[in-house]
Amino acid sequence: MPPKSSLRRPRRAATAARSCASVAWAALAGAALSCAALACAPAPAVAPSQAPAPLRSLRIADVDLDGEPRTVSSAEAILDLDDARYAFEHAYAGLDGRPPAPSPLALARAEAALRGRAAWRPGELARLLRDVFAAPDGHLAFGHGGRAPLRLTAAPAAAPALAPAAPAACAGRGADARTEAPPRPLDPPRRPGPPVELTQSRDGVPVLAIRTFSAAAAPALAALPALAAELRRAPAFVVDLRGNAGGNYLFAERFALALTDAPLCALDEREVISVAAAEGRANSARRRLARGDVPPEARPRFVEHLAALERVAGALRGRAADRAAAAPRVDLTTRGAVVRGRAAGPLEGRAVFLVDRGCASACEMLLALVRQIPGVLVVGQNTRGGMSVGELALFRLPRSGVTLSLGTRAYRDPLGDFVELRGFEPDVRLDGADVVEGAAALALRGAPSGARRRGARTSCAPR
Repeated sequence: MPPKSSLRRPRRAATAARSCASVAWAALAGAALSCAALACAPAPAVAPSQAPAPLRSLRIADVDLDGEPRTVSSAEAILDLDDARYAFEHAYAGLDGRPPAPSPLALARAEAALRGRAAWRPGELARLLRDVFAAPDGHLAFGHGGRAPLRLTAAPAAAPALAPAAPAACAGRGADARTEAPPRPLDPPRRPGPPVELTQSRDGVPVLAIRTFSAAAAPALAALPALAAELRRAPAFVVDLRGNAGGNYLFAERFALALTDAPLCALDEREVISVAAAEGRANSARRRLARGDVPPEARPRFVEHLAALERVAGALRGRAADRAAAAPRVDLTTRGAVVRGRAAGPLEGRAVFLVDRGCASACEMLLALVRQIPGVLVVGQNTRGGMSVGELALFRLPRSGVTLSLGTRAYRDPLGDFVELRGFEPDVRLDGADVVEGAAALALRGAPSGARRRGARTSCAPR
């Protein structure tokens, strides 16, 4: 394990830190991680019991961002296994209470399995690594790019709603054996249409569809607070979040705060600050640019964000070189602040949020906030269950070209109702071909007592 320390930001600084998310990493790259600017304590001195391992660069060259993978020898596969371990130990936030990387025993078993074959094809190696590093994390994934790309989720097959169809080969045996989970049949594709769209139901109920929170849709998402003010004037409204796979949490938070003047508990956060985490996040951003996933109007802001990540990685690497030692991993913890809504008064209309298995990440973070507003009703299906770990970093193992995608920031639901992989459960289940009209009818009918009771227990007292 690398040297690891933990910082805690006081609650009063949490909102300011989130509001400056796009530049926070750049600020953290100063002489003392610029903790004074974030009202947190400077990094404590770390005195490891042995000399730290040399710092590795996990930056992906531009030509390799979607490069073809290749078959490797067992010796090369073992070296890639060690690079994967390094990425997890130095960048993966993981779930609270779980180590970021597998145990030495599990890694030794994986190495033994790799030695048992002369050559490993990319898909075979990706599956073995997926089994070794599996965790109940809806974002964690292995795979590769190229002409026939592969993506394997790393959630254990035994998780609810992820029961496997048949066992598959794995690195472990007995109690450590894992099976391969098939693609989630309940995960719907993203719905077509503009990022934000305001329409009406047949009965005249306003229906606001928010299809993404991606920074690439920033111009459209910037209008959400104004749309929230418009919805507040209606006696009932629906917010359709089906298929919203997430994006930038700030857009979700601003929308929630524009709906009410009540105090809301922000999510607890724990962010990994390290060279590897910064390089991995920059890798992810550069691949999005290379793939053309960022529209022209959002490109300048996205490029600025990428440059900040690159500066942080360079600054942290420079500090390590000055000290002739590997830069430590620091876990920066922010307790969820009490954030008062920015609306002119309480939410008086009846609000229904329509969700399905496509609602994930920042979409689920929005639910974590609005479920605290008295009377808000959540209807539809369970959400995806991919909120606990986010802020994805991308790594490419240099010999095989196998990729891994992992989260560098962990979150916690203020009410404690969220379960990773299961997601949020709706107050009312809706399915069928006309769920929007069903949600509108529920909005006109009013919130059930269960939703009122949930809103009444949103205490933001210090925990």
